[in-house]
Amino acid sequence: MKNYKLYITFALTLALGSCNVKQSQAPLQEAKVASPIASKNRAEKILDKIKNPTKDYVLAVAHRGDWRYAPENSLLSIQRCIDLGIDIVELDFRLTKDGHLVAMHDYTVDRTTTGKGKVSDMTLAEVKALRLKSNCGIRYSRQQVPTLEEVMELCKGKIMVNLDKTEGETVQEAYDVLKKTGTVNQGIFKGDDSIEFMREKYGSLMDSIIYFPKVWPRTKDKTAFIANYNREIAPIGYEMIFDEEDCFITEEIKRMNQQGITVQTCALWDDLVAGHNDERVLIEGPDAAWGWLIDNGTNALMTDRPEELIKYLEERGVRNL
Repeated sequence: MKNYKLYITFALTLALGSCNVKQSQAPLQEAKVASPIASKNRAEKILDKIKNPTKDYVLAVAHRGDWRYAPENSLLSIQRCIDLGIDIVELDFRLTKDGHLVAMHDYTVDRTTTGKGKVSDMTLAEVKALRLKSNCGIRYSRQQVPTLEEVMELCKGKIMVNLDKTEGETVQEAYDVLKKTGTVNQGIFKGDDSIEFMREKYGSLMDSIIYFPKVWPRTKDKTAFIANYNREIAPIGYEMIFDEEDCFITEEIKRMNQQGITVQTCALWDDLVAGHNDERVLIEGPDAAWGWLIDNGTNALMTDRPEELIKYLEERGVRNL
């Protein structure tokens, strides 16, 4: 009888314990089912680096895509940049006669395609009928001139896009495409017009886009130009252009570094970076050009040699995304 009572007690304990376990596990199971926090895509991580620049990461910017690999401003040249791990691809856009933005650096299609004439005098269908020339401008490719919409669909979630040639002219049209494709936070507009001019032309749109003002040696009253932009829209980045190592602009770069503002420089030719350009990399080595720019405050470095730049930045240990 005593053993029987012990058995009953033991069985009840197991049953109650089982119920308690099930009840205690229920919230855990519910928590597991709850929607997890979505991880950021690569474009979002890059944007975080632009907003919060650090010394352990230098943004690699490819000028007109990787045009040594494929025709400039082509989808293939952009895909190449994505594959290399480039952070920002700089592309040029012009408006066709029927209101479509297409990737084209020049006013005309003569240099880069099989056709001739101004982009503004052609319809999208006429532009699409052309084929892009190779990177040397000699042979024809099978590739068409892409639209901004096609570009942003390709880049979505993968890479930032620096929208050149829209400055002061087609910001609204470009913004409409970004909104349509859900890529507003991937487009970087830039320009050298004053904030007063941009406000008058685009109003509150300036508060809805990422905008890098460009400061040149020729910029009038640079101090006021920068101060007015900082007051009005507080840009997260500037494109800084200088033809001397020691000048107001290089000193301003140091101040921007202290303020946590991204500084983009363009190592494309001499008078954009006081001689510390891509050609100097080939002659004296990357430390004399790219390294100097980084040491002097560059957070985002634009180049015509994206593959080589990525390798250099990795060797330098400034690619910890």
